[in-house]
Amino acid sequence: MTEVSEKRSVLTEADFEYPAETLWQAMTDSEWLAVWFFPNDIQPVAGHKFTIWGRPIERWDGEFNCQVLAVEAPKMISFRWYGGHEELKAFGHYMDTTVTWTLSPLQSGGTHFRFVHEGFGTDSGSDALFDVMAKGSESVLRTLAKRLPDLIKFGA
Repeated sequence: MTEVSEKRSVLTEADFEYPAETLWQAMTDSEWLAVWFFPNDIQPVAGHKFTIWGRPIERWDGEFNCQVLAVEAPKMISFRWYGGHEELKAFGHYMDTTVTWTLSPLQSGGTHFRFVHEGFGTDSGSDALFDVMAKGSESVLRTLAKRLPDLIKFGA
C-alpha cells in the first residue's frame, strides 16, 4: 500500500541593501539570530543539533529541536525544525518541518533573502499552525530589516 501525504510550504522573500556576508552573520550567529528570530544555539555546521527557545505554553516547554541539514556559506542554510505539542492549535502545535534560508546578490550590491518553511500538513488540525507560521515568517523578516542597522552598528 502506498500512502501519499500532501504538505504545504510558506515562502517569504525580502530585499536588503546589505551584502550577503552581513545577512549571513544575522542568520548564523546565535546572538544576532536571537535579536530578530528566536533565542537559539545555532552553529552553521551540517549535522549540528540546536534548540530554538520559544515561549512555554500549556503542556509544552517552548523548545523546538533543530538540526542543520545543509550549509553553503554565505548563501544558504537549511535546518530541520521539530517539536511542540499535539494538543496546541497554533504556535507550539507539534511540527516536523524544514527551513531553508537562501541569499542571492542583487545588482544594487544588496541581497535577496528567501525564507522557505516546508512540511506543514494539509489537514485541518495543521491550519492554525500553518497560518501563524506564515504570518510569523513575514514578521521576522520585517524585524530583521528593522534591527539589522543596530546589529551592524553595535553587534548583538
